[in-house]
Amino acid sequence: MRILERVEMPPVAPGPEIVAESPAMRKLLEMVARVGPKDVTVLLRGETGTGKELIASLLHAQSARSSVPLVRFNCAAIPDELAEAELFGHTRGAFSGADKTRSGFFSLANGGTIVLDEVGELSPAVQAKLLRVLQEGEIQQVGAGRMEHVDVRVIACTNRDLAAEARRARFRMDLFYRLAVVEIVVPALRDHRQDIPAMAREFAQRYGQRFGNPDVRLSPALLDALAEEDWPGNVRELENTIARMVVVSSSREISVDALEGSRVSVAQGTAEAPRRREPLSLRDQLAWFERRIIARAMTAAMGNQSRAARLLGLSRTSLFERLRKYKLATAVAVPDL
Repeated sequence: MRILERVEMPPVAPGPEIVAESPAMRKLLEMVARVGPKDVTVLLRGETGTGKELIASLLHAQSARSSVPLVRFNCAAIPDELAEAELFGHTRGAFSGADKTRSGFFSLANGGTIVLDEVGELSPAVQAKLLRVLQEGEIQQVGAGRMEHVDVRVIACTNRDLAAEARRARFRMDLFYRLAVVEIVVPALRDHRQDIPAMAREFAQRYGQRFGNPDVRLSPALLDALAEEDWPGNVRELENTIARMVVVSSSREISVDALEGSRVSVAQGTAEAPRRREPLSLRDQLAWFERRIIARAMTAAMGNQSRAARLLGLSRTSLFERLRKYKLATAVAVPDL
């Protein structure tokens, strides 16, 4: 007997629910149910695109702080010199361009929860300030002479192994231990393939409603093919692929043939090249596979060369040379659907 568990998501999270059939995801949701109500700091670790943001939203929704809006801060989306001011606020005249006093994200999250996405990207200076918040519950605005008390639950997200980073002195060890009071690993999609068909159907229904094809369905052969794919971009890549299929489909049932043209690579914004039927030399085959692997890594890293290089175990210079060699674009051509 197959059990399909659906967990309703709070309004702050995109998408209506998490679908979990597999043991890996059911175990994850059981952990979330245990940890969510407890007012502890949580570190969510997993590859890019695995849904860490949704899990963070679920943790917040199950907490006593759920009546206060969830505040998110992307640590990689802002220059180091501005991250401190954005997180902790600043006074008027604290730096060039600071024409008025401004509250930071921690003040906005007071009484609630803050999600620090890609926390491993914070500079050492900001890491030290964050450590003080976790230890003392105090922040200091840039340019201010006094401390301000805040009551905030911190949920940190990362695609890095911060324990290994700390051992290599690339991340503060004391901050790692403060963040990882409870560490939850969000599995890669390839580690819970059993969920792919149900997730694909959910995405098809969602985007069918959105794009005027509410009766759209995915053929059994397509569902089987989707479950066999590796999905280096994880749930995010699967969702974008299904959305693209729904957008371009002119029929109610989408066949397996649609998959080949819907997997977007970073090569000039085009779909991944179809497999060639004629025999190839060993050299050509190796080049073809290397290009495909690099393209998938860039997709998984959402176009970020540094992250893609880490995924591949290459230096950034070596990756850049291969991107030029294979004429791969440096940005991912995935539309924001």
